[in-house]
Amino acid sequence: NFKNIPGYNNSSLFQEMFFYDFPTMAALREQISGRPSAAPDEFTRDLRTKEETTAAYLQWLWNFDLGGMNNNLRVGVRYEQTDVTSSALTPIPQYIEWVAANEYFITYADDQDFTTQKGDYDNWLPNVDWNIAFTDELILRASYSHTIGRQAWDDIQGGVTLDALVRRAAGTGGSGDPGLVPLESKNFDLSLEWYYGSGSYVSAGYFRKDVENYVATATRAGTPFELPHPGNGQWADECNAATGGGGDQVAIRECIFERYGDTQYVDAEAGTIQGVPGQDPAAIFNITVPSAQRDVEIDGFELAFQHLFGESGFGLSANYTMVDSDIGYDNESLGDQFAILGLSDSANVVAFYDKNGWIARAAWNWRDEFLSSTCCGGLGQPNPMYTEEYSQLDAIVSYSFENGVTVFAEGFNLTDEYLRLIGRNSDMVRFVTQTGRRYGIGVRWTY
Repeated sequence: NFKNIPGYNNSSLFQEMFFYDFPTMAALREQISGRPSAAPDEFTRDLRTKEETTAAYLQWLWNFDLGGMNNNLRVGVRYEQTDVTSSALTPIPQYIEWVAANEYFITYADDQDFTTQKGDYDNWLPNVDWNIAFTDELILRASYSHTIGRQAWDDIQGGVTLDALVRRAAGTGGSGDPGLVPLESKNFDLSLEWYYGSGSYVSAGYFRKDVENYVATATRAGTPFELPHPGNGQWADECNAATGGGGDQVAIRECIFERYGDTQYVDAEAGTIQGVPGQDPAAIFNITVPSAQRDVEIDGFELAFQHLFGESGFGLSANYTMVDSDIGYDNESLGDQFAILGLSDSANVVAFYDKNGWIARAAWNWRDEFLSSTCCGGLGQPNPMYTEEYSQLDAIVSYSFENGVTVFAEGFNLTDEYLRLIGRNSDMVRFVTQTGRRYGIGVRWTY
């Protein structure tokens, strides 16, 4: 009696967990039994994307004195023209089968065709770098540049791919756009550097990036391929009414087997029910697509220093980066949102020794919490995922002989940290991994 289970509330979750269609599971076991663990002979997906880029670059250098201080100026411009051709051999869905209480699976056609989409874009990318030496130890640097970031391969793929598992409310899938232009960033950098000793320095810098055509993932609901959904169709509605209208999926399926088991769309022995063309409504799919949504401003400060303790071979270096943007994710909103992924403060501290063939380094690396994903929940709806604050300690010791042989020992994550991914708050744990400590020893020979 499942009602005796603590927390049982007749939800679809418990129905999915406990009310499996055993004839279907038996058929599945029969299908997979005896199959070797080998790669398939035929691909179910084949994505081919080609980028052809033609570029030309012009640069001018000028060294001059101003007010008794040495200056360097570098001016350049780069032109790029890019053509994108994306062909996709993706599975073509034929129909949806209802195989268990709230589980529907897509059956794909054997024949597949390539669909090809094209895109193109061009960019002018200027760059200006300037520095002035107030003294031999104090240098000011400034630069302005335009840069581009090309989209990921899956963002510019052609064709729509639907995930095989479908729910009653909606399915999920993905699509790309070969016509996506790259994001273009206008970059401003300013830094002041003080070299107060041999190998020792302190620096502070400010940076700003005005980014256009920033690409993020959006979710769009649609009915690709117009696949009839058996769980939302006429037979399901009739049997729901006949079984009391409570939405008991197990009872509804049994009713359909009894009433329509002699039709071509119902196989009671296998425990499957197909959507009926022209009768059942088309299944809704939440398709994730990349899109250039808006412009973004990112700015921050960088602090760094390195100090060598005389001729001892010992040294210490550290850096800290603070970064912010004018776009943030609102955890109180349940709709689609534009947000920047992977943005967070970070720091590193390294203690080292380098002398007489010996090298020893211990590095502490830290990164603050950041937004790692904005999609998806169980039905493809927008849901954020954050990577929590994380740090680890790594170390390496090596010795180089005069004949070019170097022996070394290294260790990673020596403090045995673990990584947590969470949802809208720290109690919504989505993923936890602990890789443990890792050690290695080795020999290198340079000749």
